[in-house]
Amino acid sequence: TAYEISACLVGSEMCIRDRYGVNPTIKFLVSNSKANKMSWQTYVDTNLVGSGKVSKAAIIGHNGGTWATSSGFVVSPQEGLDLAAAFKDASNLRSKGAFINKEKHMVVLANDRSIYGKKEKGGFAAVKTTQAILIGTYVEPLTAGNCNNTVEKLADYLIEQGY
Repeated sequence: TAYEISACLVGSEMCIRDRYGVNPTIKFLVSNSKANKMSWQTYVDTNLVGSGKVSKAAIIGHNGGTWATSSGFVVSPQEGLDLAAAFKDASNLRSKGAFINKEKHMVVLANDRSIYGKKEKGGFAAVKTTQAILIGTYVEPLTAGNCNNTVEKLADYLIEQGY
């Protein structure tokens, strides 16, 4: 299989990209710090929504603050805080539901890594990394399985990169 190789990917980064299916057009912004800085918006636009398997997406911090989001998709600070807290104790979300973008979802799975929710003909997957929470939503004809898998794979990649 032929791959379009971005000039910014070298050695182990290409192996990681091929292993997890991370889009090769991600651009890393090199800084003087020990770790590379990346565009969180690029992950949302290219690897989540751009996959064609996620309708809308956001990346938030563990403090509920938004790092990047799809156009028209808002995770309020309170929604972010509630979601972050649910990775430690999901009992509140299980009983009252999860609010994402002001929409209530029934929680179908919640553990210390992943939270999945369902609402009518759609739902969401939220996955916690070392520093962030990735949120992807889907609406039919997109499927929960494809959305969940896409968000989980990007989370695996970011965790491996220390994020």
